[in-house]
Amino acid sequence: MKKLLFVVAIIWSISAMLFIGGCEKNSPNEPEQNEITELDKPYGGYSTSDELPAFGDAEMVTEFASDEEAGDVVATDPEFVAGLDSTKVDAYFIRLMWGFLEYDSTATEVIDWSGSATATKGVLALMKTIRFEFNDHVLFPRPDVKTIQWQSHTIGHLDGLSLVILDNDTTDSEGLFTISTPLYERTFSYEELDSLEIVETVSAAGQQISILAYKKQVIPFGGGFFDGRWIKNRKFGGEFKGRWINSLGTHAGHLRGIWGVNRHDIKVYYGKYVTLNGEFGGLIAGNWGFAADDTSKGWLEGRWVNRGLTTMGTMKGHWKLGENSARHGFFNGKWKKTRP
Repeated sequence: MKKLLFVVAIIWSISAMLFIGGCEKNSPNEPEQNEITELDKPYGGYSTSDELPAFGDAEMVTEFASDEEAGDVVATDPEFVAGLDSTKVDAYFIRLMWGFLEYDSTATEVIDWSGSATATKGVLALMKTIRFEFNDHVLFPRPDVKTIQWQSHTIGHLDGLSLVILDNDTTDSEGLFTISTPLYERTFSYEELDSLEIVETVSAAGQQISILAYKKQVIPFGGGFFDGRWIKNRKFGGEFKGRWINSLGTHAGHLRGIWGVNRHDIKVYYGKYVTLNGEFGGLIAGNWGFAADDTSKGWLEGRWVNRGLTTMGTMKGHWKLGENSARHGFFNGKWKKTRP
């Protein structure tokens, strides 16, 4: 009911803006999506003003909703919470997703992704479940504080988990993190989790798994994730829109922007993110490129700035175009705050 009221409020707000005074064709805060010249403007023409929630886009509210609370008692244990706040205890934030990352409306095969995640040191906490539906669920009670098991089946979309490893083990043993599913199994060292960024195709039909992880920064909770749709609607570029997510998997806001090739033949992207209530969060800018063997996917890397245009942090990730009209494109990655 709250989500429905939120969508209705946004639609009413947009209608009111159109009625009162009549909006201009192009908002001064949003670039014209069909004009490649916007890529030649500072930050793509985006301003540092506040916006309507989700940029006044009701579709973004429903498509990029908050992930579900997992109900894991480990995540709410006082010692775990205190450890996350401590500068003396290492923590690793992990965002794990599987299925058709770019969505496929024509898919009919049910894929079993049921599996487990295990840590050998410290405790493994489940913060959020991502798009779990119907019979998808985490198995409670858990076997122990180092293991999480789940039942997950996908058809045309994705499922996932937001995890945190709190390494409060003071021994010298090596920390290992293992993911095990019918289509994918791999073990990573905690050292690898410090800057992990993987998107792998695991089936001929295009099923993929995405694993993003990073180590807790000196700045408390000074990082997180982003994901959404990467859309090509011009010959040499398009737009993107999605979610800004904190390190614990909490939906913190929305972002949108444009990407393409500017007049200097440089591949650039620009955008803006806002909090859930529409308050300005930051302008983003960076470069993108193709994968070595495939022009339908690639990488992106950039920075984000505050109202004073001071660089506050970095962002890095992957993108993939939809293969046809039935598949949406997607992008995801990590952001870090590099100054208080």
